[in-house]
Amino acid sequence: MLFGRLRRPPPPVEPAPPVWKAHTLRDNYSLSDEQYALCATLTNQVQDLYDQALPYSRSKGLDPQLVLPGNEWAEIVKTTGLEFRKDRAHLDYLRLHAPFAGYHLMFLDRLDVRHFAEPWNQEILDRFSREGMTPEIVGFLADRVDPAQRLAPFVEEYRQHLRNVDRRYIVRTPRLFGEIGLEIDGVLFNPDVTLCQSRINGLLSAGVIGKLERDIARRGRARVLEIGPGYGALAYALRSFFGPDLEYIAVDLPSSLLYSALYLSTLAGGQGCHILAPGSTLPGSFANLFLANYLFEEVADRLAPIDLALNTMSFTEMSPLQVRHYAETLRRLIGTDGVVFDENAAVRPHHTDSKAIFADVFPFRKHVESTTVTTKNWCQDVWANRYIGEVFDVSDHAAFHAAASGSD
Repeated sequence: MLFGRLRRPPPPVEPAPPVWKAHTLRDNYSLSDEQYALCATLTNQVQDLYDQALPYSRSKGLDPQLVLPGNEWAEIVKTTGLEFRKDRAHLDYLRLHAPFAGYHLMFLDRLDVRHFAEPWNQEILDRFSREGMTPEIVGFLADRVDPAQRLAPFVEEYRQHLRNVDRRYIVRTPRLFGEIGLEIDGVLFNPDVTLCQSRINGLLSAGVIGKLERDIARRGRARVLEIGPGYGALAYALRSFFGPDLEYIAVDLPSSLLYSALYLSTLAGGQGCHILAPGSTLPGSFANLFLANYLFEEVADRLAPIDLALNTMSFTEMSPLQVRHYAETLRRLIGTDGVVFDENAAVRPHHTDSKAIFADVFPFRKHVESTTVTTKNWCQDVWANRYIGEVFDVSDHAAFHAAASGSD
């Protein structure tokens, strides 16, 4: 035979699914003695802010409908009687107490729309609230909550959020305070990280990141004010990008301000971080400034000019009166050169239509959308007092810069 029997080629081998390394509660870095002491001191300061809220507001004749929790938050936050914990079992796992976007890291799941419902969830939440994160609870959760299983369905969405994003602007998440996630390309991922990256991508597409770069080049610094910073993810990301050239002001209800104050101050080693008390002097410069909402009016004009003001998904949870008050104050603070970046949508019947209020206050609006990077195309806007060409001339700055890079 000139030719041997023809052999059928072997079937193609399916590539093995990727295996991502998990960072679990067992891998959490505990606070050092110095970090713990700082957190305990800051907790005492925020406790004072919380305790003084009602007496101070009454003494200054402030409208309680403006300074007390309104709308959705009125049902969530007690105005008196809270005592903030500062034991290690609590502070070492601070992130697990802070599901500001509705995602519970402890279970790697939402509790409103469940993917992994278990009968023991409420029992563990109750124990955690009473006892903090004990070794027994760590072991219980580590044995039952598998990050690889629960987060794998969301990895592709996260990777889509990294598409066409310069590495300088990829969100890096500290492995402190009970953070849980998967290692993706060297950084930690969970849905809270994806959410923060989406907001960074929106700022890139809107031209706001570029604006901050130009502000810093012109004046040596930029000043950002965020109303409702949650646990501080967006603040940490922006400070990581711009370093000491960016001053960050966090405004929140005292019971929520606690989280961003502890998180951001610890990660900054306490350097340049200040919790403003009633009647205290505003520092000439700072890294992070933490401001209780009821003190906002007292110091607002001394904070100007603000280069960028931010709110993500909490204006709709406030009352219309509170949203309008913030909109009018921000219009004053940003002057002619600042902008407001707003990510809000009234998706529930009780939500305030903050877009309508802002449209009534600000003369210029730019809707943010991009086909180059992944972001929330449906609910992000930039507002300004004048037409700022550096921001408004280009509809999608991410696409514009990508095209410019490709032509080099």
